[in-house]
Amino acid sequence: MSSARNILPLMARQLGKSSSISRTIVNGNGNGNGINMIMRRSWNSKAKPPPTKLTDLEQYKAEKKAAKERRTQMYAFNTKRKEGESSRRDSTKKYHNRNQFRNWHDELAKRELFLDREARRKGLKWNIKVAAMIERIPIITPDKPDWEMDYLNLFAELQRYDNVRYPKELKMADPMEFEILTEEELLAQLPEGFTPAPRVTEADKSGDVQTLNRKLNTRVYLSIKPNEDEGWMLPTASINIDKKETFLEGAKRATQMVAGESLELFCPSNCPMGVSAVEYTEEERKANGDSFFGEKTFYMRIQYDDGDVEESSAGKMNDWGWLTRDEMVDKVSGNDDAATFYKYML
Repeated sequence: MSSARNILPLMARQLGKSSSISRTIVNGNGNGNGINMIMRRSWNSKAKPPPTKLTDLEQYKAEKKAAKERRTQMYAFNTKRKEGESSRRDSTKKYHNRNQFRNWHDELAKRELFLDREARRKGLKWNIKVAAMIERIPIITPDKPDWEMDYLNLFAELQRYDNVRYPKELKMADPMEFEILTEEELLAQLPEGFTPAPRVTEADKSGDVQTLNRKLNTRVYLSIKPNEDEGWMLPTASINIDKKETFLEGAKRATQMVAGESLELFCPSNCPMGVSAVEYTEEERKANGDSFFGEKTFYMRIQYDDGDVEESSAGKMNDWGWLTRDEMVDKVSGNDDAATFYKYML
């Protein structure tokens, strides 16, 4: 043991190791760990010669040059990427429509709360009304835009490559032999003499709005114009509070006053879709006996099922028609509050 301890310092000095390694070897426990460490260090030094180190100034200049090249490449990459985004992405901010609605709705809610406080302060009641949103749901599927049709055709073509191709001995259909047909080619394969019903009706071409056979791919609503002084609106009636009339009963009564009793309707809920509050002017308040501060109109959604509008009842109106949401918004475009309200509610 003593001879081994005397040999280890000599080996360390011959290998040119530092004094710290020499101390590690001398303080070894005699199990050969110190010798193994020296052998590993000597082997690594022979396998991987140490790289030539630059001076501090040269290394600093090299690192600065490399960092500048990286920044230049990153700037060029980001510039090219942003140029591509302008043509492939919508520049509209995220949640733009939602934020636009919230801004309008929050201001409307604050205004209606203020009107409620004013009505209580003056000790006046509200004239409660109900409006019937009679809608005819779409009869045909909506028209697909060109980009969606292109996508469906491309998807059908690529889907052939995903299917399994069976051996010919099994006599299974080969997916690569399937023929992808366009809409025009499918219509050409219909039996002779069979003509599909047109998606655009004669009423759409002539502009007739007093018929249900129009705008088959979207919803239409029964709208009226009572007289020349009033604008376009939904069938509306005042609630008979003395008889404890409900909103749904009042909406049905308003519909019968305009369209007669031949319409068959379906009422999905007893809950109103929305409410609007309007303050009366001084003249309107005097005309109502100075007992109402304004009027609140509750809107009930009712779906058309069958029947048609009776000309005897609708003839009492100045004008009427089955209008889409966009058409209704255009009719009341002179009143910004009403136009925005119909835009979000219908």
